[in-house]
Amino acid sequence: MLKFGIKSAVLGGAVYYTIDKGVWKDSTATSAIYEDLEKGVSPYVGDLKKQIPYELPPLPSNDKVSYLFKYYWNTGVKATFRFLVDLPTHTSNATSKAVEMISSSLNAVEPSTSQSEEKAK
Repeated sequence: MLKFGIKSAVLGGAVYYTIDKGVWKDSTATSAIYEDLEKGVSPYVGDLKKQIPYELPPLPSNDKVSYLFKYYWNTGVKATFRFLVDLPTHTSNATSKAVEMISSSLNAVEPSTSQSEEKAK
């Protein structure tokens, strides 16, 4: 309960702070806040980059991201329709296997039932 209360207080404080600073107003106010934040943080980021020897790879260009999104979207659509096309086959195979399993189970039960009936006579 205490953990939930702390998380709620942090979230509420963050929302209040962003509303107080005007982040949720028009876009010009938001861009001005972003520029102020960037000016305040940039000296620390520069020092941090010097301390960390690892450099991040550059972000992919918009063309590459667009191509990858389209490629994976189309792959997902093709896989979905391939599944839908094969669904009747998979359904009939599953049905025939279920019928075979049930009939073999019934055949295994029938001889013991008929033997018990003969003993009763």
